Amino acid sequence: MKRIRKLLGVILIISAFVVVQLPPLGADAASVPEFSISGSGTLLSYNGTRTDVVIPSTVIEIATDAFRDNDNIRRVTIPNSVRKVNEYAFWDCDNLETVSIGAGLNKIDDFVFANCMGLVSINIPANVTSIGIYAFEDDVNLESVTITENTHIIHDSAFDGCYKLVIFAPEGSYAWEYAQGFYVRQAKFPVYEDTGMIDDPTPSDTEDNANGDSSVGEDGSDEYPAEEPGAYTTQYEITQRPDGTYTAVAYNENTNVYGQTHVVGNSAVVFMDNSALHVIEGSPAPEADEESSVNIPSDTVIYSSSIPKYTIVDSSIVADKAYYMSGDLENMSLPQGITEIGQFSFARTDVVSVTLPDSVVKIDYGAFYHCARLGSVSLPQSVMKIEPYAFSGTPWVEDFMAASGSINNNLDSDLNASGGDFLVSGGALVAYRGHSTNVTVPSGVRIIVSGAFKDVTSMKSLSLPSSLISIGEEAFMGCSNLEEVSFGGNEEEILDRAFAGTNVSVHDIPDRIACIGLDAFDDLRSDAFVTYEESAQRLSNSELRSSVEDKMNAGVTVTGTDGVQAYLDGADRHYTLNVTELSSSDVFERALNRANDFLNGKYNGDKVLYDLTLTDSAGIPISKLGNQGLEVAIPIPESLSGKKLVVLTVDRNGQLEDIPVTVVDTDGTSYARFTTYHLSVFALCSTGDELADSDIITSDVTLRANSGGPAVAYSDPTVKDRLLSVSYARWIICGMLVLSGAFLILVRKKVR
Repeated sequence: MKRIRKLLGVILIISAFVVVQLPPLGADAASVPEFSISGSGTLLSYNGTRTDVVIPSTVIEIATDAFRDNDNIRRVTIPNSVRKVNEYAFWDCDNLETVSIGAGLNKIDDFVFANCMGLVSINIPANVTSIGIYAFEDDVNLESVTITENTHIIHDSAFDGCYKLVIFAPEGSYAWEYAQGFYVRQAKFPVYEDTGMIDDPTPSDTEDNANGDSSVGEDGSDEYPAEEPGAYTTQYEITQRPDGTYTAVAYNENTNVYGQTHVVGNSAVVFMDNSALHVIEGSPAPEADEESSVNIPSDTVIYSSSIPKYTIVDSSIVADKAYYMSGDLENMSLPQGITEIGQFSFARTDVVSVTLPDSVVKIDYGAFYHCARLGSVSLPQSVMKIEPYAFSGTPWVEDFMAASGSINNNLDSDLNASGGDFLVSGGALVAYRGHSTNVTVPSGVRIIVSGAFKDVTSMKSLSLPSSLISIGEEAFMGCSNLEEVSFGGNEEEILDRAFAGTNVSVHDIPDRIACIGLDAFDDLRSDAFVTYEESAQRLSNSELRSSVEDKMNAGVTVTGTDGVQAYLDGADRHYTLNVTELSSSDVFERALNRANDFLNGKYNGDKVLYDLTLTDSAGIPISKLGNQGLEVAIPIPESLSGKKLVVLTVDRNGQLEDIPVTVVDTDGTSYARFTTYHLSVFALCSTGDELADSDIITSDVTLRANSGGPAVAYSDPTVKDRLLSVSYARWIICGMLVLSGAFLILVRKKVR
């Protein structure tokens, strides 16, 4: 009996050893089905990590969000058995390149392939007769779509944001007709010049950064090329300082530092912003274009660096593109103290509702552009300006315009509107859907938003309320039959092109209105405008500034500081760049002081300041260049000769940016050469040694104070919990076996 007990104890201990040697948690995951399929044949979710996915032939329907946010998948084959693919099924699959659609599918539903950045081309088979709302929205690299004559329903928004797309369809077919209208809309996409998604003059993706990784996407945006699985893994270490602030350090798998920043105050969100950075490191450098004003020798040295930014600046301004394309906002309420919502700050996000504090004064260009789920907006009475495209493409506006005008639940309770033709919130008249010949704007309206009545040709007379203060850009533009306007008596401003294309004359307005925008009336003299809006300061909006085109002398003439040379990519007329050396700049110093929260005085060394102003024949300063880069070469001042340099500038929100600079020797003169996409104050600055350039690459990190740690690798929490429980159970069993075996071997049975 004693031998049997010892033998059994040994067997138990050996069994414990075998349990320990079983494959660990990662292998346990293999027991989780790759495809989660319901009994009715609906593919609920994909749990695998394959790059090439072939959906089983037993699937007849693909559920909403089944592949959403899957960054592994590159190719997917949808079999003939699939009859329906629900909305958002492949939403935000950034690396999806190839889609094969089977013969069973007759509709591509809403948002199915939206935000698939890697998709370049797709063939729509003859069995597909309908393409839904935003089906391919923001597929910025989609270049070609082939559609047969059998497709007879395509929503206007199906390919919105596809800046490079060419549609191939049989001439005369519905798809061919659709394509003609699409190209017109495509040319007017308002994000065209803000995202740099078409022909952006950035370094190609074959040029490497300091660590040898491609740092700028083909589309020139702040998205990065997808790496092969396992190429590198980014990890974030977040710690709290004794002063209550947070520090975050990003590492790759080799523990090379990507970037470091910290959050000051719980209301601030910090991210590494690369939208203006084009990073190149190394030698030799590429040769300059023949048209370029400065030749680059092969031994050119190219410097680069990176500066974090606040998404909320000074607790008052939501920065431009701060949350652009964010997928986790939903119901949003901003804190008190916010005065301005920046350009494209929430564009193309999944925000559902927005409540703004009564401190907000201005909502900038495209702020909520194409927020496809935004159905509810509450504007405060403090808002005084809402710029073009601020709410374009949102259900809040589009559903209102599509509905009947019998009842308007969006009207403030204090407005006495006859009928429901006015979309009003917080005293801002956002849209009008009526067809009356005599229109009376409801009392209580303080501002008429840009484009609110644009192209309403039925209107002949207009009565404005005494509460009205401001008439926005293009508010009544194109109302070709509008002849008579009765002003309310308290208007203070009529902005750019407000009554362009109407029969209303500048002589019809009261003399007390001194603030009249550019081309507010057709008969307004070109030299008579008092103000102009930011839309006129965009390079691409040349027709808003002047109809005069000096194409014979297309290019850039430089005035001011001696020796400066400049070249504007794609210049189609004559421009003047004035470069003035400054002794000081309050705007720059404020930006530098704010950035020093992160940089610890890195750029407090020698610097020379310049103010750059670009104008065309209209004389209006151009501040935003879109995707047309302005290349500038400035002779290096003696005080900076022989030093390592960086160019610093200030963005529209007053935040510091750095720009890669090239040191060029030409004809015995050393130049600092850089390319910018906006005009502001610039500083040619020597860098210190606090942080070596070799340690810095561009990164894109969003940190929120009080947020949790990095997300677990498993997207399904139930799968994660199950795997963890399996791991724990294994060790419990192992321990029990060891204890039992030891007991049998060591404990002797007492003989009575």
